[in-house]
Amino acid sequence: MEQYVPLEDGNIYVFNEGSGPPVVFIHGTASYHFCWRNIYPRFSESYNVYIPDLLGAGESDKPINGEYSKEAHANRLIETLMKLKVPPVHLVGHSMGGEICVHIALKAPELVKSLTLVAPDGFRKGINSFLQNLAKRGWLNGMFKQMLKRPPKAKMMSRMLGLPLEKLTPELMEGWTKPYSDPNIPYVITKTLADNDTGVISERVGELNMPVLLIYGTVDKLVPHNVFRSYQEALPEAKVEKFENYGHVLMEECPDKLTNSILKFIDFNNNN
Repeated sequence: MEQYVPLEDGNIYVFNEGSGPPVVFIHGTASYHFCWRNIYPRFSESYNVYIPDLLGAGESDKPINGEYSKEAHANRLIETLMKLKVPPVHLVGHSMGGEICVHIALKAPELVKSLTLVAPDGFRKGINSFLQNLAKRGWLNGMFKQMLKRPPKAKMMSRMLGLPLEKLTPELMEGWTKPYSDPNIPYVITKTLADNDTGVISERVGELNMPVLLIYGTVDKLVPHNVFRSYQEALPEAKVEKFENYGHVLMEECPDKLTNSILKFIDFNNNN
């Protein structure tokens, strides 16, 4: 089932399938609900799966002057879950989505039964102040418009997704690039850079008191490994799984392995 949840900032798209205890998947930067397509089917056999698109992504609204900080995304997702009347959830986030999940878990711990962070960002300033100032002035809109006029090359997508070229089918390329056809996307990207707040809650990560699973690839080239080390130091009780010789987009590189790890963790914490 697909639905739109109306919020003050715009409509949030939510994919929903299955029944049982709720599991919510949150995507990261340059992504949308499509990234979980190889993960959620096994969950929907015994759980009620919710996969929202963040404001500015996928099928959700893309206001050019929206608030795109991670804290704002977290506030909207909390409101979305409350409007859907979803009970406490098992929360799963990838990359930027992982840091958004940390915001949610700190703001509304009563809504989070367990927390799974897949290659999460955080513990660093995401962009330099010069670039952020350019974004705040709107001076990057034209550059992103020109960049998005050209379709991404297969080699670039191969590096981003951690997949060999022969696995990049036309359908996969289309799926990942579909959101960028929206004319508001250049403005959303610029505003996201302007609103950057990566790492602002780093000192509070240790306050998380729900079960936490941290998963990351040992050859992740997008999030520095010191970020993962910082999460481990802040959360000494967390369960940690290192995926040897895998990179950042684990949902594409090793969907079965990732599903097995998350499902085992959630099954255990759902029954305890």
